[in-house]
Amino acid sequence: MSSSKESAQFYIKSLGCKANFSDGQEIETGLRNIGLSPARNWMNADVVVVNSCTVTDEADHQSQKWVRDIARKNPKAKIIYTGCAAEVNSEGALKIPGVGAVLGNQDKPKAAALIREYLDSKTEHPVALGGVSPYTEILSRHPHDREWSLPSERLEPVQAQESDRVTFRTRAFLKIQEGCNSFCTYCIIPYGRGPARSLSVEAILSKIQQSVDIGIQEVILTGTNLGDYGMDWTGSAEDAGRRDSVGLPQLDFLVEQILTQTGLKRLRIGSLDPTEISPKLMELMENYEAFCPHFHMSLQHVQTKILRLMKRKYQAHHVETCLNQLAKLKRKPFVGMDYITGFPGETDEDFLNSVKTLEQLPWNRLHVFPYSEREGTPATRLANSVPLAVRKERAKQLQQLSLERLGQSFSSQRSAGNTVLKGVLLEGRYKGPDGTRDWVSGYSANYQRVIIPLKTPEHLRTWNQLVQVEVKQWIVDKAAGEVIWLGTLQ
Repeated sequence: MSSSKESAQFYIKSLGCKANFSDGQEIETGLRNIGLSPARNWMNADVVVVNSCTVTDEADHQSQKWVRDIARKNPKAKIIYTGCAAEVNSEGALKIPGVGAVLGNQDKPKAAALIREYLDSKTEHPVALGGVSPYTEILSRHPHDREWSLPSERLEPVQAQESDRVTFRTRAFLKIQEGCNSFCTYCIIPYGRGPARSLSVEAILSKIQQSVDIGIQEVILTGTNLGDYGMDWTGSAEDAGRRDSVGLPQLDFLVEQILTQTGLKRLRIGSLDPTEISPKLMELMENYEAFCPHFHMSLQHVQTKILRLMKRKYQAHHVETCLNQLAKLKRKPFVGMDYITGFPGETDEDFLNSVKTLEQLPWNRLHVFPYSEREGTPATRLANSVPLAVRKERAKQLQQLSLERLGQSFSSQRSAGNTVLKGVLLEGRYKGPDGTRDWVSGYSANYQRVIIPLKTPEHLRTWNQLVQVEVKQWIVDKAAGEVIWLGTLQ
């Protein structure tokens, strides 16, 4: 630890969903407000916050691996373990070698104060901060029976991003909704995040305007289950005031208010189910340039049989209808989709039919995950488990299909002469094809990644700016499942 409280440096490592990245931003703001400063990397930090994910057993293992690596390579650091893994199993988290303190999701609004108390106590043994509950108690009680903070309690002033010492990205994640009521059979998250709760429209508009005022170019709306935004107001006075004369769903109403009532240059939306990408959202995206032409679909599968086993709220025909409607839009939105292979009950025939369906449907990228059992979920009790090797092989096939689809998209764009990308938001340094970090990375409005070489000092000043980039070739990152444009500033 540094010699004084004021000189202590921290680093936040967020894993998993965009809601976790939003939490990381809020924790960072709180730690800066109590006098700590962000470190350039975790190797030099006095305090490291590991913001964990527990959506699958594999996610648990990855979160724990980060703790072990940090403890081994930076043994002086105080490691705070938070996120869904800490909330769901605080007892197990305290036993991870290297963990100094465990902080549950319920206490994230008080994270900075609790961490300050922990640092001041100089305790040398692992401790639980706040009110995290034992694992057995969590699983024995329905999430609705426990106390959860409202998103509105988590508002902190947005920090100006004046240097690369800020640990979160130039694109600001704003969590407008917390919790989930769906209880999909493979998912433990309702126990880690609680029931659905929504931040008010007024608070969201205020927060976005704060971001605009300090120069943030893009805001991403995120949540545990974003499509449930405002559903906790149903039948209330709040609900009545949030719908127009034709009864817009809450999320549609919110997006329209952001586009018409703030000066935000770019708005992006997090994951939605296919039935939640409404005709109104498509209309808003067509009519407002600030609404990025990009949708991420929380798909999981394309076979109705498997979707029912997962307890998803839609069927195969909903997926096909949504994708075909998106493909007809003039702005041609980039469509990414999450997909799980090898879920219990998925036969060889089911998988082959899924591949055929995916080959025929319009989309741009798949984020593929072989099914990973999560202790405490109903899916672990389903019959007809698929061998792990088969799950991984199926995932490999779909990952290759995704890379081919991305390559086709880039090739078509270049063949059509569309070699200038407008509105690329540059974010920070990137390791380029030459092995150096003398590159800057950014994203176009439709979520195409672009990297440009740092040739002059002026290029560094394009950070957090919307620029025009000429692109003529691309590289394939097989490990990340990504295709990346190589470009030059115009």
